[in-house]
Amino acid sequence: MRFSSLVAATTLGLVVALAPAGPVLAGPAERQANCTALGGTLSGSGNNQTCTVTTVVVSPDVPSGTATTTFSEDRPVGDPVTVDTSRPVRQPNPTMSTEERDTGEATVVRTERAGTPVVTEEERDAGEDTSEDVVVAGAPTSTTRTERGTTTTTEQPTTTNCRRVNDERSAKPVEKCDRAVLTTRTTPTTVVTTTTTPQERVTTTTQPRETLVTTTTPVTEVFTTTQPRESCTTTTFQTQIATATTQQTERTATTTQPTTRTTTTTKTAFNFPRGTDIPTPTGTPAISTSSAAGDSIITTADVPGTPVVTTGTRPGEPESDVVCTPTAPVITRADGDTREDVETATVPAEPTVTVTREEIDPLVVETEAPGAPIVTTDTRTTGQTCYKNPATAEQRRNRC
Repeated sequence: MRFSSLVAATTLGLVVALAPAGPVLAGPAERQANCTALGGTLSGSGNNQTCTVTTVVVSPDVPSGTATTTFSEDRPVGDPVTVDTSRPVRQPNPTMSTEERDTGEATVVRTERAGTPVVTEEERDAGEDTSEDVVVAGAPTSTTRTERGTTTTTEQPTTTNCRRVNDERSAKPVEKCDRAVLTTRTTPTTVVTTTTTPQERVTTTTQPRETLVTTTTPVTEVFTTTQPRESCTTTTFQTQIATATTQQTERTATTTQPTTRTTTTTKTAFNFPRGTDIPTPTGTPAISTSSAAGDSIITTADVPGTPVVTTGTRPGEPESDVVCTPTAPVITRADGDTREDVETATVPAEPTVTVTREEIDPLVVETEAPGAPIVTTDTRTTGQTCYKNPATAEQRRNRC
């Protein structure tokens, strides 16, 4: 796994740096210092001491579970719209006035006789439609790739193939070794994470509608000749017109997406070979993972609410009726031409709402983080030899 590879690479680099020129006697202080350099904890005693290195990696929060959406109370938006919903309605208790007059000569009074009105209704579009676009994000997905940087190479002299050349009973061993060069190549790495979030454009088109009410009333001309008196009574009515006021509203939709956070703990044990203070990896690192709830992702959006419709009335224009009654007249009547009086009125109708969905380019975000370096070593002999713990002048001239 990646975490164990990181520990192994780091440990190899530290072990090489801590290695002495030759075997030395291990001491508690040196072992403690070398274990601390690895970031570990030293335990045990004597040759059974163990250095334990623990690393903890916490991954970023990822969405999990089902998102929940709550809505706020409706709130007014825009100006209210008031329309008339009826024709003028006469009110009770009209005012009346009566007048008698001498007409003198015969008079001709033109009146009109209204027939039965015909009412037709037609629903039609009212004005231009309006569209609203909302971009809705889907569940993001992530991929990672590792990019290598420029490799750096370092060389340092060392020895290899050492063998004892003096008597076994001598106090100090004299060793003849081959001179060599230790080459270390280090390649840095970068972990690139690509997060892709699909997106969808939701278009809501609202076409306002209205109902055209057409009232057609046939009106016939009536010519009345009255001779010589008449009594005229005028009745005046106050009128009222019913109204409807519509207040549009909106509400806030709050979406909460729960997340999960994963923690990975790696424990690597190192022992100390007999006679050294260099920590050496032993066994396979122990890796354990645990998951817990992360920080929830909260998004808000304004959406249409339920319109509030209130009804009321307003005063209309007064309407008057005039009735003239002849007194002992000679009355002749004749019908004239008939025409059609057409009255139109519009009342709001339910708008037509259509919703279309269109997938758009996803949102792609790349982030970079340093990865574990790749370290390789090799040892190359130079073809020359040298001596450790030289005993003779010739050996000392070729000391390692």
